[in-house]
Amino acid sequence: MKKVVKAGLAGLLITASLSACTGKTESSNNADNVLKVDSNGKYTEPVEVSIGKGIDANYKFEGNDTAENNAYTRWLKDRYNIDIKHEWEASAGDYEQKVSLTIASNDLPDAMLVNESQLKQMIKADQLADLSEVYEEYGSERLKDIYKSNPGLLDNVTVDGKLYAFPETTLPSAPLTWIRKDWLDKLGLQPPKNLQDVENIAQAFIDNNMGGQDTIGIVGTAQGGALYPTFLTSGDHSFNLAPVFFANNAYPGIWVKDEDGKAVYGSTLPETKATLALLNEWYKEGILDKELGLRKSSQEVIASGKTGIYFGAWWTPYNIEDSIKNDPNANWRPYAAPVDAAGVLNSNETTGSQYIVVSKEYEHPEAIVELLNIHVNEKDASYKEAVGKEMTSQEIPLFTIMGHGDQLKYAVDTTRKFLEGEISLEEVDKVNYGFTYELVSHAKNTKKEPYDNYDIQYWNKDDEFFTHVYSHLNGGSTFVDADINYVRSLATAKTQTMQTRWTNLKKLEDETFLKIIFGNAPLSDFDKFVEQWNEQGGDQITKEVNEQ
Repeated sequence: MKKVVKAGLAGLLITASLSACTGKTESSNNADNVLKVDSNGKYTEPVEVSIGKGIDANYKFEGNDTAENNAYTRWLKDRYNIDIKHEWEASAGDYEQKVSLTIASNDLPDAMLVNESQLKQMIKADQLADLSEVYEEYGSERLKDIYKSNPGLLDNVTVDGKLYAFPETTLPSAPLTWIRKDWLDKLGLQPPKNLQDVENIAQAFIDNNMGGQDTIGIVGTAQGGALYPTFLTSGDHSFNLAPVFFANNAYPGIWVKDEDGKAVYGSTLPETKATLALLNEWYKEGILDKELGLRKSSQEVIASGKTGIYFGAWWTPYNIEDSIKNDPNANWRPYAAPVDAAGVLNSNETTGSQYIVVSKEYEHPEAIVELLNIHVNEKDASYKEAVGKEMTSQEIPLFTIMGHGDQLKYAVDTTRKFLEGEISLEEVDKVNYGFTYELVSHAKNTKKEPYDNYDIQYWNKDDEFFTHVYSHLNGGSTFVDADINYVRSLATAKTQTMQTRWTNLKKLEDETFLKIIFGNAPLSDFDKFVEQWNEQGGDQITKEVNEQ
């Protein structure tokens, strides 16, 4: 459910101004098959778009709605005469494999979301439409402004002058340390700065039974989750242990430079080994959740009030609403910690991972551009009556994050300025930052004075926009104000050998690391892991990464 919630947040940031603004009065990629639109921007004849769709089995649709037939897709049909059809559906866990099978069989839907490796494969196989002309002709001003504010994104998917995909933009992210400040205050403790501080606070919470006799020091990865983000899941910054590694200058899961400037896999380096040793100590001492990696939900532990520490991105208040509902005094505050020995806050850098591609056999690629226009532009008046609320990635076809490069900073800074009386609502850029306008409109209904104190008692938790404003001011302000050292992975897609070897190599990594943390294997097994990793394809993969 976490990914869906996050997708919903991304939509809220950038689709509170969804709507349609069609670019031309008639459109065509084929002179013999012209798509015409009327003066209201509606196609005069039905336009069908078949897609492949990833489905989250845990997502609850309203009534009899489905991913294919819901308020949003019905609105598209009624308002724009765009008919969405699902050529196939796959669970979130099986989606990547289904896409790969679709590519291999050359049996493509009109459009779908793919990862970077799959995009490269499809370009090489000449399966994709060149979107250059339809983007230039039919892309709305807002859509083009978004890509201009994210330099290099379109260049990265342009080969020999041909535009082969519409990449997602990335929400900036880095893990923060979220702590029950009401527990800190009760014990007279100061917020953390380094790893030792985090350990001391967790131990104090346990010793004083702040969450009851079974208080959990630090809750982390749930069942099926990851210990840290990887170069393939770079934005996974919630409910894992990434900050512990980063504070030790360890970057497992991504590709970094060694002393000679060559690419090396971070999971094989001594800094990662040292962090595993620390995590093993924390686990033995009870600092870490004893059910790390086994719990069905980390969120449930937080909601129950059993823990007072977790690591998460600025937007995680969207996932801890139940904690505040269950305990109105649960004062979750984020801290830009832990820092490393030099006092630096480190993080891997989030990179885009999804791309909208269009089959070269599809007659109307301009219709995909229109879907993107609808996604990012200001809502048509009919949207409020037909839909009435923000939709998530499960309802919106070809959902991908699309926002201005500075959208979060603008939202946070503008909301703060409005609360302090420095700007008026009319001065907010509603055209380019529609959701910021919504945030500011609700800010004073949600945030009580003093406006610069984000403790839970200074909020109106009953306001419909509480979670949005709370996340941006409480989490977002800490994030945008932090001085973060970002480390970008040297590889952001699978190499040729990874296509067949990576699944087993990652399994070897995950199993070894968890055994070491649990104490079921000695720390020396890390060295055995590195040897096996290299022997089972790691050496060749490293060579391929360095040749990119």
